[in-house]
Amino acid sequence: MKHSVYILMALVLLLVACKPKVPKEYIQPGDMEDILYDYHIAQAMAKADQDEKTSFDRNKYYLAVLKKHGVTRAEFDSSLVYYYSHLERLKAIYSEVSERLSDDAKMLGTSVGEIGRYSQYSSTGDTANIWTGRTELLLLPKPALNRYDFSVKVDTAFRKGDSFMFQFMAEYIWQSGSKDAVVCIVTKDVRDSVIQTVNHVSVSGLTQMRVPANRDQKLKEVSGFIYLTNGGNDDATARQMMFIDQIHFIRFHEKDADNERKAANSQADSLQRAGNPGRPPFVTPRGGNLGGMRVRPVPPPPGNSRNRVGSGQHRPGGRP
Repeated sequence: MKHSVYILMALVLLLVACKPKVPKEYIQPGDMEDILYDYHIAQAMAKADQDEKTSFDRNKYYLAVLKKHGVTRAEFDSSLVYYYSHLERLKAIYSEVSERLSDDAKMLGTSVGEIGRYSQYSSTGDTANIWTGRTELLLLPKPALNRYDFSVKVDTAFRKGDSFMFQFMAEYIWQSGSKDAVVCIVTKDVRDSVIQTVNHVSVSGLTQMRVPANRDQKLKEVSGFIYLTNGGNDDATARQMMFIDQIHFIRFHEKDADNERKAANSQADSLQRAGNPGRPPFVTPRGGNLGGMRVRPVPPPPGNSRNRVGSGQHRPGGRP
């Protein structure tokens, strides 16, 4: 028995030793996680006063992050190229970054109002999270890596008049070109009548997409896709990526949907009555010093993107 334990320990050590490591000339995973975390905080800081800041000023926040961590733009770019070609490692890093950003938001009291409002729902009930697919995605604007298709099983728990909301958190790293991800959800009823709902996501943060109810017939199919474009940029070397996590697909039965709308309107009224005490300061959730700039802890803006294309009774056209 003791001999077997030694053999098992030797095998574990062998596996660990054989695991490929990131070459030393690139930023190591732990350091890359810290840089990307601060990078997204810096983007939120720059966005807080975007109406009055030029793109050059916003770039200062990015440079301040690199200065804080003692790396040059060339070192960061070369490391990003490496992780860009090792997607599983990049995805693992981003999972940690996303969890840290989510923890910061929860610590600052935003989980119920913005991020985790529907996290408590199970797959059953009048209000249910019916998502069973992957909860994390890394999309690149390249063939086979720029699109994620999904479908939702329609069972006896679905009712006539059900409506839906598709929700996720998105984080962009985008060197050049315009940011644009297309989210499309198609619902088909028992008579093969189709409703297509489309949303464009161009900012990091929370996206919530409402899918209208079909009050005439029961549904038989729900499907959709997320498609990342290259923003009109033909430079193949430009770093462009979008990380998505915390995906929820919420189904509302008709009566519960009415209550949900009333609750949402009430929350919006409360926020409006609270007023705006003034221009938001440049801050990070944890506070501290970023490249010589002193900051105070408050939550970053959610960066919500609403529907820009309405739905209609038609069959969806060709895919992007």
